[in-house]
Amino acid sequence: MTTATATADPAVSNAAAWSESISAAHEAWLFCQEETEGRDLSREAKAVLHQHEYDGDNHADVAEAIEEEMREGALSVDVRSRWHSPGEEAEPGDFCILLTCGGPALRVAGELNHCSEPCSFLLEHQDWGTPWTRYQDADADALDWFCGLFYYGE
Repeated sequence: MTTATATADPAVSNAAAWSESISAAHEAWLFCQEETEGRDLSREAKAVLHQHEYDGDNHADVAEAIEEEMREGALSVDVRSRWHSPGEEAEPGDFCILLTCGGPALRVAGELNHCSEPCSFLLEHQDWGTPWTRYQDADADALDWFCGLFYYGE
């Protein structure tokens, strides 16, 4: 007798958790940038503020701590160049921020503009033996902010 059981895909669960963390950090960071008290915040964003000991006056310090924590969460940041002739200066073309590796793995991959700033990005997950797959439910504004936290070269 065979029974079907529904099991959550670990790669999708990992992507969802990271996406939620990035969104909560972005929301808390925006709150600190606006220096407002009356804004409705999600429970997750409030937890980020509490974790960084927000006291109502230390907006800049908490915003900086959130940025630093998000940068330190990445395992690696890689850049590869666009096609160019031998001997010419290579310009960054694509980037990859590796968040988790193995099974499951998670990355933010995208393109860089002529100023080496992210201009497109995708949150992608992978598990053992599966191809990289786009995570559709990521908050684009939060991912844009997250990608902007890193240095990609001149």
